[in-house]
Amino acid sequence: MSKYAPHHRSAPRATSSTICQKCLQTGHFTYECKSPRPYVSRPSRTQMMENPKLLAKLKADGKPSVEVPEEFTRKYVFCEP
Repeated sequence: MSKYAPHHRSAPRATSSTICQKCLQTGHFTYECKSPRPYVSRPSRTQMMENPKLLAKLKADGKPSVEVPEEFTRKYVFCEP
C-alpha cells in the first residue's frame, strides 16, 4: 500500500449520553441531526436587569461586578512635567 493511499478509519459512535447541540436530543452528533431546531425562550437583557432573581450578581449590594482601581475613579489626575 502506498503512503498516499487513504487510510480508512471508522467514524466515532455516538453514545446514548451524547447530546446534539442543534436539537438538544441524545443519541446522535450535530452533523447527523435531522430534527428541527427547537425554540428556547430566554429572558431579555432588560428583564434580567429588572428582575434581581434572574441576575443576582448584577444587583448584589448595588456594587459593580468589577472593582475599579482608584486611579480611574479620581476626576483629575495631575502629572508632573
